[in-house]
Amino acid sequence: MLKIGEFSRLSQVTIKTLHHYDELGLIKPAHIDPATNYRFYKVEQLPRIHRILALKELGLSLEQIGLMLDDDMPTDQIRGMLRLKQAEIQQEMREEQQRLALVEFRLRMIEAETKFPDLDVVIKKLEPMRFLSFFVETRKSRADGPHSMKKVASVLRQATANGTIQHTGTVIDVFHGETILPFESPELGDDQHEILLGVTKSQEPVTLDGIGSLKIWEEPAIDTAATLMLSGKDCGRLQAIEQVTLLRRWAIAHGYTPHNLVRYLHHRGPLQTLNREEFVIEAQLRLDTKE
Repeated sequence: MLKIGEFSRLSQVTIKTLHHYDELGLIKPAHIDPATNYRFYKVEQLPRIHRILALKELGLSLEQIGLMLDDDMPTDQIRGMLRLKQAEIQQEMREEQQRLALVEFRLRMIEAETKFPDLDVVIKKLEPMRFLSFFVETRKSRADGPHSMKKVASVLRQATANGTIQHTGTVIDVFHGETILPFESPELGDDQHEILLGVTKSQEPVTLDGIGSLKIWEEPAIDTAATLMLSGKDCGRLQAIEQVTLLRRWAIAHGYTPHNLVRYLHHRGPLQTLNREEFVIEAQLRLDTKE
């Protein structure tokens, strides 16, 4: 018979862990002295403790290990548990490989002396939403013209205040085509810059003086999007171009195919404040998922 300390040394399992395994019924002492409460184990129990350790190395829980130690457990059930663990490990490996790719890409960008370390990209699934949609006549939106973003924002705020628009608070700028320029860019065509206003299910199409017709649009879900937060000075036209250009480079470097569709979700935008320094905008780049 082996005292618990000796059994601990031979199996390289701490005494505390042996007590825990005893409580779980994984491996019990061969004998407990009723007078001293000392625990004793047999040499023949070493293979069992080694099996417990080996199964633990596979990432199985102690509960699963207890089931697998049961001689009556069907082979098919054991096979199923191991295949499930195999799938979990494979998923973890894929996630770790993606993290490794992120780190490697950041290092490459640092070595290339770019500003990429400030680029914090998060992959998201974007839920479907209901919107009022209209296109901004961007070529006419400079300064204080009839289609300036300031005047458009003023009309929209008034329509929301009087209940004409049942606004949920969500505002998205969508840029179509090859360009990735942000709002207020005079280089965009009139069919490229779309504004989406989140509305309730009861909202009907409306026509507003100064803007024109706003149609109902059901924006579909986007399964995979690379997202980037822009705030303050990053919301300026040239700064946003630079940031989203890096976002595209990030997507390509990580094996994604970026679409031409770029969305800017206003967490705080022109409807909330006229001070661009207070803007908080999330750039959303639709991606084709990796195989």
